[in-house]
Amino acid sequence: MTDDKGKSRIALFVDFDHLRRHTDGARQPVCPLPSAIEAIVCRVQELGDVVTANVYADWDNLPGKQAEVKRLHLDPRFVFSGPGTTDLNVARTNGNILTLALDVQASLYERDDIDMYVVVSVEAGMIDLVGRLKARGKSAMLIGFEQSLSPDVRDAAIDFEPIESYVQLTGDMRQTAEVQPDTRPTAEPQPDTPPSPEEFESSEAADDFDWQPFILLLNRLENNLPFVSLKYLKNQVLTTAHGCENTMDSKASLIREAIRLHYIETAKVPNPRNPNFDTTTCRLNRRNPAVQLVLGS
Repeated sequence: MTDDKGKSRIALFVDFDHLRRHTDGARQPVCPLPSAIEAIVCRVQELGDVVTANVYADWDNLPGKQAEVKRLHLDPRFVFSGPGTTDLNVARTNGNILTLALDVQASLYERDDIDMYVVVSVEAGMIDLVGRLKARGKSAMLIGFEQSLSPDVRDAAIDFEPIESYVQLTGDMRQTAEVQPDTRPTAEPQPDTPPSPEEFESSEAADDFDWQPFILLLNRLENNLPFVSLKYLKNQVLTTAHGCENTMDSKASLIREAIRLHYIETAKVPNPRNPNFDTTTCRLNRRNPAVQLVLGS
């Protein structure tokens, strides 16, 4: 079933402990927890209208986290870890998965208006859940951190999107900023200075990669749109004709490389569809000699 505008109606179910383990709790966090949730919400909103969004955790043992979830307009669902447990993390995870799966099953039989389910978790038990959803004619997708993907989920023929493929493109995550060069234009020389036209031509010949289709594409988009969203560029525009494979990972990698080489710049603008979240946009760095070389030719 779709709404009057032809958009899918989506139910979102989030295993909060999965996100927490790989943001606040990891030795080398991927990104701050609010940024991970924001990236997921933005991605799901691109797929359709979110009609329900539940996040599962034992909130009594996570002070302050429930408020973060509510600020993102998600519904925190309480999961009791149980007294006397020897491993609170295991109890939380098991409780989250069980309660989440039961709610998905209940929604499947009670909500005929939902036609797509997005589950944020990479536990092996999700394979059977996704299979049941598809058996009832529903679309289903798993989202999670790929580094924790279980072998069973990796080998299963189910739709999966790694958070890493788009969470790193939000542009405001402190961990990403620490490991990637600063792409903001400043008066100081940057460690990765833009190549000269001669260097661009020689490097292109060396690695046999042609940036011209990508640069010309972004130039056309800038001439016809008020702004170019990074997510729009990655999810809806880039194809194999622009130098990447037809996967989200490959497209995200191409964009990150363009940022690293200072071919494009990023900025935040208000999101016209959701004022609660800014949109990360990109544009050509027209001061870059390599970009000038392509556009001049």
